[in-house]
Amino acid sequence: MTDRLERTVSDLRRKWVPDHRLGVFEVSVVEGGEGEGRKLVGATTSREALAAVQRLAAEAGLGVEVAALPAAAVRDEPGAVVTAALAPLVEAPAISAGRASDALHGEALAVLERRGGWLRVRTTDGYHAWTHAGYLASGPVDWLEDWTGRATARAVRAELRCEGSHLQLPLGARVALRLDGRVETADGRLWNVVAGAVRPEMEWRAEATFLAAPEWALRWYGGAPYQLGGRSDWGIDCSGLVQETCAVRGTVLPRDSDLQFLAGREVPPASDGSGYEAGDLLFFAEGGRVAHVALWAGAGRIVHSALARGGVGSDDLLADTEPGRRLRANLVGVRRVRPPH
Repeated sequence: MTDRLERTVSDLRRKWVPDHRLGVFEVSVVEGGEGEGRKLVGATTSREALAAVQRLAAEAGLGVEVAALPAAAVRDEPGAVVTAALAPLVEAPAISAGRASDALHGEALAVLERRGGWLRVRTTDGYHAWTHAGYLASGPVDWLEDWTGRATARAVRAELRCEGSHLQLPLGARVALRLDGRVETADGRLWNVVAGAVRPEMEWRAEATFLAAPEWALRWYGGAPYQLGGRSDWGIDCSGLVQETCAVRGTVLPRDSDLQFLAGREVPPASDGSGYEAGDLLFFAEGGRVAHVALWAGAGRIVHSALARGGVGSDDLLADTEPGRRLRANLVGVRRVRPPH
């Protein structure tokens, strides 16, 4: 009976929250205490899943302690802003957990629950992960809206100083520009820019429209080290590079390459790249699933972040070399994405 029940719970997970990156369904069957029967416990972000779990519990005569996320304990402060230079997003509330992504300074996050010093959060691209509260400030909706309404400038390898304090920000970090030229960071402090630059977001985006997407990616991320889960010039992975490059041009993409593979429209694969346009996304498989993405730059070249080359750079996809042959053999699709008009 227990095995059948657990299979039913697993079926509900596959139906309502098939991808743990884009939602939460953590429900399990546990034995109750003395005098209690079995019960279903856990949490989910899906109201449909919660209703299905409650029906299952009623039909099976089980207790049910499954919370709807966001949890009641965080509803007074449902928003958060990254106050550290960068907040690693991890797969579980533990220091040893694998890195899932990054949130840059000034970015807004939705808080779903708190466990000790850890917060489960949802990013603006719908990604679910954990980060430590030490990287963030949290508050009510109006507080978050005030910050996001003012944080309309982007750091361009900016170095800031304030009364002896020093802060470096990754490329694209969000800050607020004051009329006197100072910069306000997400923790409310005011700084002077002593190196790099801080640009209004409209200016930052306008520059990107004058460069082909691969050229922009190389200009700002070229040489950045490969970092699984990274999305900054301090360390970035293949899908992070594509996501950031497209975002500055107004195209919103999911976080990971297999999810990005579903975006845009298909371009027929060509052995010589004929029919491809600069900025088309090339997807490569490993172990039967999409695991790598690159930007087509033209003339046979791609721009990507790869562990094998140590980070971001340009490579010849058509070269008669072992890396070139391997990439061509693993190419599984080409997609073209366009910013909204």
